[in-house]
Amino acid sequence: MAREPRVSGFSIVRGARELDYPIIESLRSLLPLAEEIVVVAHRGDEATLNMLGSLGDERLRVVPVDWDEGPRGGGRTLAWLTNLGLARCRCPWALYLQADEVIHEADYDRIHGALERCDGVPAVDALSFRFLHFEGSHGYVNPLRYRRQCRLVRNDGRLESVRDAAGFGRVDGRRLRTRSSGARIFHYGWARRPDQLKAKTLALARLYHDDASVDRRWGGLPAERFGSAELAFRWAGSHPAVMALRIARGDLGRVVRRGPLETPLLRRRFYAMWLRKWGVLPRWEDARPK
Repeated sequence: MAREPRVSGFSIVRGARELDYPIIESLRSLLPLAEEIVVVAHRGDEATLNMLGSLGDERLRVVPVDWDEGPRGGGRTLAWLTNLGLARCRCPWALYLQADEVIHEADYDRIHGALERCDGVPAVDALSFRFLHFEGSHGYVNPLRYRRQCRLVRNDGRLESVRDAAGFGRVDGRRLRTRSSGARIFHYGWARRPDQLKAKTLALARLYHDDASVDRRWGGLPAERFGSAELAFRWAGSHPAVMALRIARGDLGRVVRRGPLETPLLRRRFYAMWLRKWGVLPRWEDARPK
């Protein structure tokens, strides 16, 4: 009987407590899939390091680094940190989740199946995932953000995180050879209170731009201006079980702005049908226009 492919899980995180990253939920969703978990965390962020320690699993290995040592422009720090984590993974496959991303337990079998099919196929470098972006609250998804990314990669030294850690590429510059995992990643990056979302936006912007330009462009904006959904559909599907306690706290006190969908109900339904036809809205879950 063939042995199941071995997988390392890895992530990067800073400011998990003050910016309300669901890092513990993210890592817990990795545990059933991973033989080990590697997390690159900021050395001076004691609150985050304490949170990681609360996971209480011997498979977790924390790599403390100084985030300010990496390249800054264009968000390259994020790719640099991601590659630090990838280099410390010891299994033939590595599954990368960012600190606000969670895998649904209903997709574990899909991931295992995709791994078993592709493990012995050298022509496959990575497996891609479909993304669900929750915005404004845990009850709405924005289908116009990025739809797919590769997050499960062969850990053979031929792949690296590129640009601002939005995906992976081959070290030799050739095209990345991918297949779909058939699974989803639930992204809760914009499901925060307005003040936390503003703080997170400013922190990330400083990885792309100098402090003066960040303060000039975003610093004076009220918190309510951040992350308002221009196109949001009500999510009627289930969330990952590890998110249950966080979601039970409430609706984050935000009102999702309708924007272009401030239209009669029939027209909103037409938009939803059109988006599903072109694959922008997921077809395997029930997402309804608000």
